[in-house]
Amino acid sequence: MELIGNGLNKGSHMYFYTASQTAKRLLYYPTAIGEFYCNKDYKVERTTNYDSILAIYVLDGSITLQQNGDTLTAFQNELLLVNCYKPHKYFTETDAHTLWVHFDGNNSTQWFDEIKLKKGQKIKCNRQTADCISNIIKYINSNRNEYDISNELYTLLCSISKSNELNEENKKTDFIEKAKNFILLNYDKNISVQEIADQALMSVSFFSKVFKETTGFSPYDYLLSVRLDKAKELLQKTDDSIQNIAFKTGFNSASNFIYFFKKEMGISPLKFRKIRF
Repeated sequence: MELIGNGLNKGSHMYFYTASQTAKRLLYYPTAIGEFYCNKDYKVERTTNYDSILAIYVLDGSITLQQNGDTLTAFQNELLLVNCYKPHKYFTETDAHTLWVHFDGNNSTQWFDEIKLKKGQKIKCNRQTADCISNIIKYINSNRNEYDISNELYTLLCSISKSNELNEENKKTDFIEKAKNFILLNYDKNISVQEIADQALMSVSFFSKVFKETTGFSPYDYLLSVRLDKAKELLQKTDDSIQNIAFKTGFNSASNFIYFFKKEMGISPLKFRKIRF
């Protein structure tokens, strides 16, 4: 149903959902869900229980939560997690656009306790979190079965729980990509693993571990693979001598180049040059 007034602007919708006894025993289920366009008059204060956990995802603006003596303000792409079994208040001091869902069932309160312990009640989330809430609204409107809705709520909880880890993984990936680009630009020079690790702002030991987990190569082996691939290109495209190719691709000598090439390819560079593709 569409709601206007009491701090809600045009376009605000809310849906109620009554779960079966089976869902209440075994599944996760929403009790109410919606998308709100709020103005500065929007405020919700509950001194009695509304037995559920509430997730409020902020698409734009901000929402402030007060609970257990704490005051938390969530901004764009942040989520507030509220234990509605206990008194609480939330409101906006700006215009705000939110997606939200009250849910319960299975071990929802244990999820709340676990997430609060590890991440608090304000969590930086990715777009998947908002998509989960939008999907639940679509499922309710299309009369999808309770198992689909429960599965989407479970995905939502997992998304919230992994959110910071995903952000950290993205940061690591960005740093590793920077290191790989440094190798691609400098493979022909005498660069060290320390210099590569410096690009990722990591210690050599930690960088080597993360690099291996991300690429499947140690930093040195990745550098070697880039040098060998560039050497293969030169062998096929030019008439350069083996010695020139060795120095152009960062190997210290022709003998060193030939050793690693044979080890990797099983044949000498000269035999590789004769292969036609």
